[in-house]
Amino acid sequence: MQDLTLLERIRAMGKGEREAGGHDPNRLNHSLLRHLTAILNTRRGSVPIAPDYGIADVTDLGSSFTAESVADMQTDLERVVMRYEPRLSSVHMEYTPKPELPIAAVFCLDAAIETENGTTPLHFDTILDATGIVSLKNAGEA
Repeated sequence: MQDLTLLERIRAMGKGEREAGGHDPNRLNHSLLRHLTAILNTRRGSVPIAPDYGIADVTDLGSSFTAESVADMQTDLERVVMRYEPRLSSVHMEYTPKPELPIAAVFCLDAAIETENGTTPLHFDTILDATGIVSLKNAGEA
C-alpha cells in the first residue's frame, strides 16, 4: 500500500484490506489523480488548519485571462502541488492552450516520483474551467 496516501491506507485498513506488497503503477496513478484533484479543487483559505492549502478562486477566469494571470495560475498550481503532494518531485506546470477547450486554462503538469523501480516521470493535463472546477487526466488521454 506504499502507493497510497495516509488517509487511503487508513480507509483500506478499516475495510480489512491487507497491505499489498510491491509497487502498483495503476494504484499509484489513481491515488495521485485523486489527491491532486482534491487539492486543486479546494479554495485557498477554506481549510483553517492550513490557510495556504488549495488554489485561488479562478471563477473569473474568462473575464481576466491574460498572460499575467496565466503566469500567476501556473505559479500557484506549482506551489500547492509541491507543498501538498510530497510524493512528487521536479514539479513543473506549463500552460498549454487547447483549441478544443477555448474557455479553459490547460496546464501540463510534469513531475517525477520515486518508486522501488526507480524514478518515474509523470505527465498530467490540469484543466481549469470557467466555473472554477479543476480536472486532471493522464496527458494524451481523450
